[in-house]
Amino acid sequence: MADSPTAPSLAAAVLRASRRLVILTGAGISAESGVPTFRGAGGYWRNRSFMELATPEAFAADPRLVWDWYLERRRTVRACEPNAAHRAIAAWSQLGRGTLITQNVDGLHERAGTSAVVRFHGSLWHNRCGECREERLVADLEYPELPRSPCCHAPERPGVVWFGEAIPSEAVKSTELAVAGADAVLVIGTSGAVYPAAGIVAAVRSSGAKAIEVNPEDTSLEVDVALRMPAAEAVPRILPSR
Repeated sequence: MADSPTAPSLAAAVLRASRRLVILTGAGISAESGVPTFRGAGGYWRNRSFMELATPEAFAADPRLVWDWYLERRRTVRACEPNAAHRAIAAWSQLGRGTLITQNVDGLHERAGTSAVVRFHGSLWHNRCGECREERLVADLEYPELPRSPCCHAPERPGVVWFGEAIPSEAVKSTELAVAGADAVLVIGTSGAVYPAAGIVAAVRSSGAKAIEVNPEDTSLEVDVALRMPAAEAVPRILPSR
């Protein structure tokens, strides 16, 4: 069902009734907080495409360049604040009635107060040991010298999923468990053109559960209710907090 005057009420009714809700968020929710998407005209840094920087090969060739870009991303994100949609999801998460899955690496869900987050693409605020792959939470915004891990004293890389890398198995397993028992799915700020969004929505709907979408842009997702509204406006209206 496309957006209509009754769509927010229909979405809210579905979400109030849900006891096993899956929420999937994408770049759109964070863009409303001012986080760049690094796509399109803004997808270049020092004349390099972000797709050229976000790969294992780029890091192997020039770790200083890649780290400088990720540190700049950290500084940009640190200046942004969670918006009303992030805060509404955080309040909902305290009910213990579902699972939040995000494609974002910015940490805004955690800063809003959501403690349990399934991260499909890792975290901008983690460093990963190049030897044993152990990760540590950091807040560093500058590296005069490239970081080395405290566990193995090996070079560290950003703890994100790069192009050509697999989604972490723990995230995949948590998602499969959540989707298997879901009675509804809420997709926010992602086009759904590729996995995981398309797969999650299709899996939930195949069991007869309802799918709600919040995105001001038209997408390819097949859902029961689509709200063509900004997330910060729509999500607080439709997501229960008690």
